[in-house]
Amino acid sequence: MSLERWARRLWARPSGDGFNPLLWALSGLAGIYERVVTARARAYADGSKPQARLPVPVISVGNLSVGGTGKTPFTIFLARQLASQGLAVGILTRGYGGSNEGKGALLVADHDGVRVSASVAGDEAVLMAQRLPGVPVVACSRRVEGGQLLLSHQPVDVLLLDDGFQHLALARDVEMVLVDGAAPLGNGCLLPRGPLREPPTALARADWVVLTGGEHQAQAIVSGYTDVPVLAATTRVEGIFDCDGAPVTATGPVLAVSGIARPERFWQSCETLGVQLAGRLVYEDHTTYRPAQVNRLISRALACGAEAVLTTEKDGVKLAPLWPDNAEIPLWQLHIASEVIPLSGAADDWLQRLVAAVAKARLSGSS
Repeated sequence: MSLERWARRLWARPSGDGFNPLLWALSGLAGIYERVVTARARAYADGSKPQARLPVPVISVGNLSVGGTGKTPFTIFLARQLASQGLAVGILTRGYGGSNEGKGALLVADHDGVRVSASVAGDEAVLMAQRLPGVPVVACSRRVEGGQLLLSHQPVDVLLLDDGFQHLALARDVEMVLVDGAAPLGNGCLLPRGPLREPPTALARADWVVLTGGEHQAQAIVSGYTDVPVLAATTRVEGIFDCDGAPVTATGPVLAVSGIARPERFWQSCETLGVQLAGRLVYEDHTTYRPAQVNRLISRALACGAEAVLTTEKDGVKLAPLWPDNAEIPLWQLHIASEVIPLSGAADDWLQRLVAAVAKARLSGSS
């Protein structure tokens, strides 16, 4: 069992279910972690720790818990919506899982297209670049440095700070926080006892809350910590595509392969399309695939009678470059997209309100 799946099973265990030394120790560490992150956020809020500011407005897209809240499809959706309003958009991301992670700023894509592979820039960075042609994407742990590099290559009107809620070193003009609608606060505990990166009170920093997972009753839980507008982001299955982006139809069983935080959502999407699964293989989130592993996937698919290997887009950007041209079985990708539904406190003109906030930031001189 992977460390991530082991942790999620551990988080599901109730705290009051008798004395458990491991849970007791993790709860103690979670208490220390909460004091540290709370003190850090307070230091940025009162100016003890300064925030750097870029010369264009910044919209942060982040979350309160680890993994699986749909930040990548939502960021792609938001970039398209802002572009539809005539705004030139750029994206700053961490580049998690790529060989460049923790190093200097890396230009992943510009108006000429994608410049580097997912093995270097990380799967999410390359996926966003592929789905948003012409939108510049920079991967860098230090987002201020990344923003400076991006703006030196391609001027934009607004920057999207991917996974930015805890990246307080960079000032932002709009804070959008994604919350898992199926389990808004997880087990209510912070890391390592639970999935929360910060206590729920951190939602007070948000300007917008976006519920993902389609469980609208989560709005009542969120409203206990903030009264900002709330949106619901639903996932729409676009279909199955080959490595060249051409649509295909699955007529027989497929081998489903995923290396994402919530593989069950991938399987649900397969069911939505009526795809028959010959088998399932689950890897760690952000898995780095190797040629030998690809050969084993092909052999496994052939052995179980699959007509293709079907994977997620995030896995596809890593597997496609390694897939042999003469493979006995094709690689397909399941594409999904986010759509937004305004809930109470967020009128249908949410996009216009967001664009107005960006315009105000530009005029105020704070950006």
